[in-house]
Parts: sequence; C-alpha cells; structure tokens
Amino acid sequence: MAKLLELFLDNTHIFEAIRGHLGFNLPKSPEPTKPLSCSSAYFTTSEPKAKFLNRYSQDMNQCHAVKDTKDLSQKKEELVNRLDKKLEVLRGEALIVSDECKVNDELGVNVENYINRVASPHEVSKFRLHIEEVGKITSLLLGLSGRLARAENALMNMTDDHPERRILESKRDKLQDQLEEAKKLKECIDKRSISVSNILYKYLNSEEYADYDHFINMKAKLIMDSKEINDKIKLGEEQLGALKETLIITD
Repeated sequence: MAKLLELFLDNTHIFEAIRGHLGFNLPKSPEPTKPLSCSSAYFTTSEPKAKFLNRYSQDMNQCHAVKDTKDLSQKKEELVNRLDKKLEVLRGEALIVSDECKVNDELGVNVENYINRVASPHEVSKFRLHIEEVGKITSLLLGLSGRLARAENALMNMTDDHPERRILESKRDKLQDQLEEAKKLKECIDKRSISVSNILYKYLNSEEYADYDHFINMKAKLIMDSKEINDKIKLGEEQLGALKETLIITD
C-alpha cells in the first residue's frame, strides 16, 4: 500500500509532460526515495490540516492544558454550532465557484471554437496547449505546496532519532526542489502566453480578446479559489469531528 501511495503522489510524469511542451531542459527530478510507512504522519495528516498546524504551531505550543468543565463543554458546543454554520457557508461558496468555473469554461470554449475556424492548425494547437498548461501548472503548484506542508508538519512532530526522519527529510527536500522547478516552469508558461496573445490579436477584436483575457486569468484564479475553499471545508470537517468526539467523551 505504501508503495502505491508513493507512486500515486509522485509528480515526475507531470513535470516531464510540461517540460516536453515547453522544451524546458531542467535537470530531472531525483529518483523517488524509499517509501514511508502507511502510518506515517505524512499520510495520516491532510494537506489543509498540515497547513493549519504549520501556521499556528507556535501558538499551539504555548497553549496550556485546560481541564474539562461544564463551562468548557458549553464553549465546545458553541464552537460546534459556529463550525456547522461556517461549513454551510463554505459549501455554498464552493457551489458558487463551481458555477463560475462552468461559465468561464463556456467562455473559453466559445473563444476556442472561433479560433478553430479562422486560425491555422499550428496556431490552434499552440492555443490549446497554452490553455492546458495554465490549468496543469496551477494545479501542480497547489499540490506541491500542500504536500510540502504535510512533510514539514510530519517532521515538526517527529523526534530526531525517529527511523523515518531521514526518509521524510529527503522527501521534503525533493518537494522543495520540485516546487522551485514548478515555479520556473510557470514563468516559462507566462512568457509563452505573449506569443499566444500575438496569435489571437490577429483574429480577435478588442471585445473578443477581452473575453479570452478574462477566461485565461479566471481559469487559474478559480482553480486556486476552489482548492482554498475545499481545503477549508476539509479542515472544518476534521475540526468538527474532533470536537464532537470530545463532547461524547466528556458526557
């Protein structure tokens, strides 16, 4: 199972695909490290939770243990209610973003259909490739950031002599390298967007080009917005579940 998880989480094929499209000759990513055990905190801690723990670790370390009292139980119940309401709002926001994605995709399809009719096959291929790369690199950056947060969180809670520490440190270093490489790939994609824009200028009027510009900018933004909201929902659900468990225990 650990081997399957390791293979699933490896991004090498994504890097190679984008490299090939860009003709970007960066050194290849290092070979995968020895798999971590399935019980490792790297696998058992979700990305949103890891980010949350990393951000607030110092504050959490300074917190003092508080005895369970009726007052504390009441505060927990109030927090459960607030979390329930917050999750309801977040799920509503997720639906809104999903609808915005559909509308934006339709706008992109309209632009693409027009370009298909008027541009050369080579120009159409270049346009489509750019759209695909924007989506892939945005998702890749978000994914690597989340996995790096998980690795850093797992290391933060691991003793220096833990048998898996060196494996996890190697994974963290690899993820840091991949994240930096992904940022460079993003820069290349951004630069290539100029040549795509020059193609579109030949065929689109100012209003039509404005539609494309809105579509391509919103594509990346909506991917990030969707990821952020889903992370908040997942974290909220984890916090809510943990709170409800403590309420059951103290009853």
